[in-house]
Amino acid sequence: MDATGEASRAAPTGELAASRHRAVAELRQQIIDGTLQPGDRVVERTVAEQLQLSRSPVREAVQALIYEGFLVAESPRRIVVRRLSRRDVEELYDVREGLETMATVLATRNATHEDAQQLRHLLAEIAEETDEVALHRLNADFHELMTRLAGNGLLRSLTHPLTGRLQWLYQQNSDWDRLLTEHRAIADAVLSRDEDKARSLAAEHARASRADTLGKLFPDEA
Repeated sequence: MDATGEASRAAPTGELAASRHRAVAELRQQIIDGTLQPGDRVVERTVAEQLQLSRSPVREAVQALIYEGFLVAESPRRIVVRRLSRRDVEELYDVREGLETMATVLATRNATHEDAQQLRHLLAEIAEETDEVALHRLNADFHELMTRLAGNGLLRSLTHPLTGRLQWLYQQNSDWDRLLTEHRAIADAVLSRDEDKARSLAAEHARASRADTLGKLFPDEA
């Protein structure tokens, strides 16, 4: 077979992968931002029509999000947004605290001058922002940047499969004054190379967010 024939046969695979990626991203974001609520049914045909895609990439996207923990198959024909129990949320925060504390400590050792400038710029942007949607995105950006500043490829690879669920956690917090104050304190400790303080502040930050989230999601169990 000539090169033209090979390319034409490979093209649909590339298009399918791109469509699948788009469907995953769109559905994940709808869950993270609350457009799709826990218990809402996800119907492949409806999603395909909304995104103007064929059923095949949507079907694969649904399976990917079941694997990520965002969706659950209550039966072969009924896929719904997962309802998180208090234990589910507590386990997510246990993992978040461990990963973010480690990232923050490593960042104190590895952050460069250019990284410091980027961190300060991000904090300034957060301080000036007033739009709720943008603030949620910037809050997640702070934690993603800290993971990058850690300079540990294995840590990033371990965090990557949890990115969507961690973003969902960040979305539950909206006490912007507290978040900015704590982010600034963590950044100061990182940039001053104070590992012990950075470790303590990162753990306290995760625990404060945990308390806020549990109080918001499970007010009757407070």
